[in-house]
Amino acid sequence: MNDENSDHAIIIEEASFSWKDSACLSNLNLKIKHGTLVGVKGAIGAGKSTLLAAILGETNLIGGKLRRYVDSIFYAPQMAWMFADTIRANILLGKPMDEERYKNVIKACCLDIDLKNFGEVGDLLMIGDKGINLSGGQKARISLARALYADAALYLLNDPLAAVDSKVAKKIFDQCIGPHSLLRGKTRILVTHQTHFLVEADQTILLANGHIDEVQTEEHVVNELSNDQTETDSSNNKETDWTLKSAIIDINPIVKSETSASGATKWSVWLQLFTSPPLRWFGFTFMILLICATEALYDYTNFWLAMWSGKSHDEQKLSFYAYTYLGLTLGTSIIILIRTGFIFFIMLSGSAYFHNQMLSRILYTSLRFFESNPSGRILNRASKDQQVLDESLPLALIDSVQYLLMSLGVIVVIGIINPWVLLILIPLVPVVLWLRRFYIHSSRQLKRLESVTRSPIYALFSSSLDGLTSIRAFEVQADFLNMFMERIDNNSRAYFIFFTAERWFGLQLDLMTSLVTLVTAILAVILHDKIDPSTAALSLSYSINLSNLFQYDIRQSADAENYMTSAERVHEYGQLVSESHRNDNESEVLIQPPDDWPSCGIIEFKNYTFRYRPELDPVLKNLNVRIESKEKIGVIGRTGAGKPSLLQALFRLVDQSAINGTILIDDIDIGRLSLDHLRSRLSVIPQILILFGGTLRYNIDPFEQYSDEECLRALEDVQLKHLVLNHPDGLHRLVTESGTNLSAGERQLICVARAILKKSHILLIDEATANVDYMTDQMIQEVIAEKFCDRTILTIAHRLRTIANSDRILMLQQGEVVYFDVPKNIDLT
Repeated sequence: MNDENSDHAIIIEEASFSWKDSACLSNLNLKIKHGTLVGVKGAIGAGKSTLLAAILGETNLIGGKLRRYVDSIFYAPQMAWMFADTIRANILLGKPMDEERYKNVIKACCLDIDLKNFGEVGDLLMIGDKGINLSGGQKARISLARALYADAALYLLNDPLAAVDSKVAKKIFDQCIGPHSLLRGKTRILVTHQTHFLVEADQTILLANGHIDEVQTEEHVVNELSNDQTETDSSNNKETDWTLKSAIIDINPIVKSETSASGATKWSVWLQLFTSPPLRWFGFTFMILLICATEALYDYTNFWLAMWSGKSHDEQKLSFYAYTYLGLTLGTSIIILIRTGFIFFIMLSGSAYFHNQMLSRILYTSLRFFESNPSGRILNRASKDQQVLDESLPLALIDSVQYLLMSLGVIVVIGIINPWVLLILIPLVPVVLWLRRFYIHSSRQLKRLESVTRSPIYALFSSSLDGLTSIRAFEVQADFLNMFMERIDNNSRAYFIFFTAERWFGLQLDLMTSLVTLVTAILAVILHDKIDPSTAALSLSYSINLSNLFQYDIRQSADAENYMTSAERVHEYGQLVSESHRNDNESEVLIQPPDDWPSCGIIEFKNYTFRYRPELDPVLKNLNVRIESKEKIGVIGRTGAGKPSLLQALFRLVDQSAINGTILIDDIDIGRLSLDHLRSRLSVIPQILILFGGTLRYNIDPFEQYSDEECLRALEDVQLKHLVLNHPDGLHRLVTESGTNLSAGERQLICVARAILKKSHILLIDEATANVDYMTDQMIQEVIAEKFCDRTILTIAHRLRTIANSDRILMLQQGEVVYFDVPKNIDLT
């Protein structure tokens, strides 16, 4: 290695990178020295995140050279990745525990106070799927702590400070990233829109349209950002010290272990499966009649054949017997086809009904359900259990019913031809039924255990896909593979025990039915002078068939009952309680608001107290706030102060039994409105960006309520028209799941475009500009000011400049109002 290379951690020469075919970064030339802090800035969509991905090796190098002279790289993503485990496990990520380093990292990331607020559980607090029970700021700090704890040579930090307020951001930068931080001496590449931090960078890269526009040294950056720094510091000086205040959080374990039912599947589940729409009871009754008619015709056909073969030689030649047998055979074949098709129709109708009920109830249930049930658990029921309900259960049920009736027919025929066989069959039946009951009692629970142990596999798979880049960056693929293997082993154990129990049951049935065949054969020999050869042969043939039929029927009926545990699990989700449209006082009649409600946008909180659950402490305490029509309100407060809870309260996203007081919008109590009326009349630009797999048009106008021209105008307002003009599909260009083919800033602007199209009289904004640069932030504020000038707006923000032009500022601290006044009258020092 030459001297130049030994001084540098990264060297990029004329390099171009792409995600698929076309280059998204072109002709890059960059050298980064060991131990330096490098800042990366640029407008949204400039390629900042892609540059980090390129260094990680996540993109395709289609030209030039990229050389890395570091032995380890760790990464803090823009959207913090959490998996369902403890806070400690999320930070360590498989690394051994170093108490001193761990404590230093926790303190540097300002997590020490949060952990104290969690009480005795501390960092052993269980995090829900995707960190659902943590605030955005807490998730961002845990993600940064994970990167800091892993001792690496190169750190890639993708806007890690966007989700926290400016004072906490400054403290974290000084303690974690800056020249005198824990990472001093390490090579750090920091992507940030908070450009005032870059005054301390050794080198700053300006990206524009996939190219490096400029590489600046520390001196140039200081001169360029001096004005911005002054402004930011001024804001920081005015910011109250809510950093050390307690954050309000539910510290109870939010993700409960999945439980399973016990005992036999309830008859109500069976009945609902068979009597589901569209035919209901008529279909069930007709199915029973078809089953009985089919078996009767089948047995009578066999009996006719035996009777025909027992006639004299001359009678056997009569065409009457042949034509009758042919008609019976054809009739049996036709009715078997009708019966099988009809049973499948009934079963698949029931399966579709169960699926639609489950889907509907999941969509309409409260958010609490998703907080306590990981996505893998829901996917397990919606995929594997639904597959069993669609495929395995109908086949097992048809076979069990068919072979049961065939077995009964065989027993009747054998009993008529050779009644002595009943001497062994009659005592054998209760023994087999007892054995079946004994087997079902264990196998049913084993099947439930197999289903329950499958959910963690789906959950880990889903979580791993979300954090694939982080997993590869931290080189913990082997750890996650071992976790997969452990969960698969747990599931396989349950399945293996279930399988061996099934084989044991089959062996017992083989022994018992073989006994019937043996007795029938012995009796046929002993009674040869009393039974003619044709009937003796039919008796022996039927007894051999009975061995197979009876055994197979018992096993299939047992399988059907075991498969019904999947129907039971799908049915359980179909019984989820939908969100209540009312408060606790059910006697109050729901109000039908006027079509133009809310026409003014006046919001009033009256003695309003908000809890996430009745047993928890309030997150909003006795709020008495009135927001006038067309007023622009800025909401500030430290992470955990209760800011997002205001939005949840207005959308009624929590159990109404945990709420005291009222919220009035245009003098109408929102607790007396249906959720449809309430939520459809409000607009929100959320902190967590939600984009769906589909077209760009679908994502801004999912219900096709607006014309293409209006959609284009909304995109033009947020400066995203290039997404349409530069793509051959225009508005119908593909957006991948969660919008992963767009930058975070572009995803945020699409959410703004949605709100512009909807034109609600009340707009709620939750950290809408956290992931965009200041120029884009300013542009968004100007667009909102223009398009919503006659609307009421509530804006939650960490950047004080975002809400500087608000009519009034609402400051929250521990769920209480500290200030609510015009900005000039609020002393934040």
